[in-house]
Amino acid sequence: MSKDTWDSVWEKQHVRQSTLHSLIYFLREHYFSSTFARFARKRIKGLILEVGCGTAQCSLKIRVKGIDVIGADFSASALQLAKKYSAQNPLAKFVVTDAFNLPFSENTFDAVWSVGLLEHFEKPSLALAEMRRVVKPKGKVLAIVPYRAGLLGILNYGYKKFGKEWIWEDENPMGVDDLYRFFQLAHFRNIRIKKMYDTFLMFLGATGEK
Repeated sequence: MSKDTWDSVWEKQHVRQSTLHSLIYFLREHYFSSTFARFARKRIKGLILEVGCGTAQCSLKIRVKGIDVIGADFSASALQLAKKYSAQNPLAKFVVTDAFNLPFSENTFDAVWSVGLLEHFEKPSLALAEMRRVVKPKGKVLAIVPYRAGLLGILNYGYKKFGKEWIWEDENPMGVDDLYRFFQLAHFRNIRIKKMYDTFLMFLGATGEK
């Protein structure tokens, strides 16, 4: 989707357009963000970049003592909401940027992560390669995406099959093999894919090492 479209999505995020929208937003705000943060805390530490951070709720939950996070997103509207959420627990920095052209030097971060980002790209491996560029040697890149065989993936397929508009029009849930292949194409080592049962099997989590 275009930048203007994403700005519109974030500006309208609290408008309950359907029962499904309401459920997804409720789960994201009150359950998934904490679950994703637990997943990340076990695997990454140091100076962290979240690419496609949106409202940055997940990164806010992993920002504990010894962990600093920079939130980056394509949408200025998303980052305005992120600043609102972070008022009592501010992130180190917010940056409006393209996931394919991050404004950071090579080997800057101890870890880079994304939640609900890669499934929107035609070539996710290119975004992963850019994340790999800015992470330090032996640093980790972590990604969480909707699982094709999980509930979100099935709903996505059903909506599209019957010509109905899905919540995010260009979202393409992934299988385990897809996600593994994208990390391979971006030249990661020690790739690990996990089915996230604590999200009702809606998501996959992946890590790769530079």
